Amino acid sequence: MTKKVRILIADDHTMFRESLKEVINSKPEYHVVAMAASGLHAVALVKKHKPDVVILDINMPHKNGIEVAKELRKERVNIKIIILTMLENESYILDALRYNVEGFLYKDAKINELLKAIDLVSKGEQYITSEIKKKVMHFITSGKYKYSEQEEKKDIALTPRQIEIIKHVAQGLTSKEVAEKLFLSELTVIKHKKNIIKKLNLKNFMEVVSFAHQEKLI
Repeated sequence: MTKKVRILIADDHTMFRESLKEVINSKPEYHVVAMAASGLHAVALVKKHKPDVVILDINMPHKNGIEVAKELRKERVNIKIIILTMLENESYILDALRYNVEGFLYKDAKINELLKAIDLVSKGEQYITSEIKKKVMHFITSGKYKYSEQEEKKDIALTPRQIEIIKHVAQGLTSKEVAEKLFLSELTVIKHKKNIIKKLNLKNFMEVVSFAHQEKLI
């Protein structure tokens, strides 16, 4: 029997929490183990229930979603984080990336998109909606977002295949779409992406794209 993905929902709107729980629990592969109405409560419940994925509203009392993500990363809690927002403030998006948030969606996204995000982040992928991804790519190309590591990386050689994958991701393609374009399996592309992140000693693939842009590899 396949192990269910354990999920925690944190949102200060009761109706939204309950509706989301009902939809997620209707899928046999997922199980909502806890719900929180504030950021402080979310942190406590994460430590208690140890879910695989936490869905955070960005606007909550007693620690917002970004602050919760920051605390969980600081304490090195092994968890995938998805943030939901109604805000288009670029500073929130940049902060989410800096704290290595795996998923970032607008709160009015269709439920299928959220389910897709849960599926991808639970497998070790990062999911950012196309609208937010466009903003992120603008941040990168304008120099507003830089990879976190400061040491010299120019002596690290990326293979032609790795650079090709980075270029496609920078264009907004998902791992599945990159796989179809390069006639590879999706798992092979995911493995390539993980190897690139590890080779460059970066946090996530957005930092990889930022590095590649700064070093004029793409």
